[in-house]
Amino acid sequence: MANQDKAANQLTPTPPSAWQQRNQRERRLISLTIVLVLAAWLYGYLTSGTDIVPLVNEVIPGAERVENRGQLFVGLDSAGQIVGYAAVGQAPGYGGPIETLVGVDPAGQILGVKIVSRRESPGFFRLLEEADLMGQFARRQVTDPLQIGDDLDAITGATISAEGVASSVHLAIREVAANGLNRPLPPEARPMEFGIPEIVLILLFVAGYLGHKLRNPVLKRRIRWGTLLTGMVVLGFIYTAPFTITMVISLLSGFWPDWHSNLYWYLLIGGILFATTVDAKNPYCSWFCPFGAFQECLAAVSGAKLYRPRELHLPLKWVQRGLALTAIGLGLALRRPGAAGYEPFATLFDFQGTTVRWIFLTIIILAGLAIYRPFCNYLCPLAPVVDFIGAGRRWLKEVWSKWRIRPVKA
Repeated sequence: MANQDKAANQLTPTPPSAWQQRNQRERRLISLTIVLVLAAWLYGYLTSGTDIVPLVNEVIPGAERVENRGQLFVGLDSAGQIVGYAAVGQAPGYGGPIETLVGVDPAGQILGVKIVSRRESPGFFRLLEEADLMGQFARRQVTDPLQIGDDLDAITGATISAEGVASSVHLAIREVAANGLNRPLPPEARPMEFGIPEIVLILLFVAGYLGHKLRNPVLKRRIRWGTLLTGMVVLGFIYTAPFTITMVISLLSGFWPDWHSNLYWYLLIGGILFATTVDAKNPYCSWFCPFGAFQECLAAVSGAKLYRPRELHLPLKWVQRGLALTAIGLGLALRRPGAAGYEPFATLFDFQGTTVRWIFLTIIILAGLAIYRPFCNYLCPLAPVVDFIGAGRRWLKEVWSKWRIRPVKA
């Protein structure tokens, strides 16, 4: 009988431990998240696109009909004479590609510029409209530089968006000059922009990576405060270049900016992905995030402590994950990464934003005086993204380990 009981016990499967159940639940959630993100991306891809022909008359006044000649649109009058050419140019902005339709007369003068599609946040694009950036192109020649800060006015608070518009207009003009006017423009030199923001970012990554390995708590704390204040001042208030959910959505959407003029974008995203996947550490959030540093300064002034109530901590974390997934899903489905961001970063560092954003920032500041890093711990959409990368890393690592130790059949 004892032997039978022992045999029965050996045949009875061992119930999974709490750790195994948590891992299984985590992996199901990872799989579901991937499916939802792919569905949102596919929906956005299939529903994107704009019919250009009906818009040509807006940039070629006097055109009675329009002929579509591939990448070039030709405007004709009632007598069949050419009154202008139009083409679409696309260049990266802050939240994704910006497409402009540009009309040019046969003499090479710009007749009009119209935005066909853009993914910028409403706040950034409102600055372009207030500065009348589109009107600055009118009556210029195709041979003009059309560079922000040169023959076009710089726009404070929307530099990347303005440069995206100017670059897209320039690309459209090159198409018209080559295939419409038969006056190809000379090739452009594209120097790489590498300056103070890129240098500071690299140094902060190095300091964060080495700093978290220090065993001297006093030295570690001093270095961390140095990197936090540097990130807040340089990456925040001076350059307004924090890591945002808009960057994540742009990356997933395939809206990758030109690396020559956006090297900082690649260094920031690449650094975070590399550190998180290879070392399982994210130095950005804890060592030099500009908004995180601002909240730490509030806590240092008021003496605020970390708030993690047992009954609310897990529900609040799920709210944070839901907000992140919703922002990513909407950004991918709408093909507008900038429209999904809700972080108050630009409001704080550029002092610009809607009334709702100012109210939101005020609430965060007041909460930051009572709670340590409230936005980072319970609202920031980037923390769940980093957690997702870490969870995926652990899963892949376990699969790789099992594959390596798999016995070889004789």
